[in-house]
Amino acid sequence: MKKKPLKPEIFYSLFEDFPGFLALLDEKGNILLTNTFWQKEAIRKGLLLRADGVGYNYLDLCKKTTGEEKEFAQRVLEGILAVFEKKINHFSLIYELTSNDNPRAEKFLFLFFPLRTKPKVYALLHQRLPEEKTSLPLYVFEDKPAPSFLASWLSFLNGILYPFLTLLEAKLDPDLNKIRLEILKKLKEFEKLTLFPLNPLAMLTTKEAQIALLVKEGKTSEEIAKILNLGKDAVDFYRKKIREKLGLKGQQISLKEYLQRLFDFSSKKK
Repeated sequence: MKKKPLKPEIFYSLFEDFPGFLALLDEKGNILLTNTFWQKEAIRKGLLLRADGVGYNYLDLCKKTTGEEKEFAQRVLEGILAVFEKKINHFSLIYELTSNDNPRAEKFLFLFFPLRTKPKVYALLHQRLPEEKTSLPLYVFEDKPAPSFLASWLSFLNGILYPFLTLLEAKLDPDLNKIRLEILKKLKEFEKLTLFPLNPLAMLTTKEAQIALLVKEGKTSEEIAKILNLGKDAVDFYRKKIREKLGLKGQQISLKEYLQRLFDFSSKKK
């Protein structure tokens, strides 16, 4: 009896509802997608300008890790590279973590493996393990994040201030609404001047950031559509939105080359 294929919605729900950190990376280590659990933790800790992580390179994050977590990050980096180079089928590591919320050490599993997709996509997983003994080697370190001011400010803008100003639109008279619009304009200018140089994708939605990242890596609209399970027309629509937000509308400028220059500039500013 032929098995009935599962609907894509089921796989998406599995990804989103997974009770741990789950991300998809491309063949260069760029983060393409993260699940809800990952994004909530990122917002709570205020570590990245984009809570969804899109636009960051996981390999670069490992390389920049310092302190007592450096050895663990180096092992993870080596394991991911070994999977990329097809030396091993997958990489796994168990480590212990303590935090300000829970000073008692908890065991976590790190797992990295390729998916059977074209173009190639990789899954990255961090999952808390049950309290029981294990014979696998452990890496123990403390998780004491120092929240980034800019990341916290961006979360405040997108989570509180912008929605509040949107709700006010229907309740204000014309004169006060002009002031509301001026406030929005100044906030957007602040974002562009302060956040944009640090992360070129900070001003984009998650879907726009995913597509911009893949465009930067030289993927065609057809390849992007396959990776993100979208129609080519939808990808082309998002590309137009990205050009508008980057100020490229009506200009004969290659989006790929423009994004590559932006990322080069951003890496030099960090």
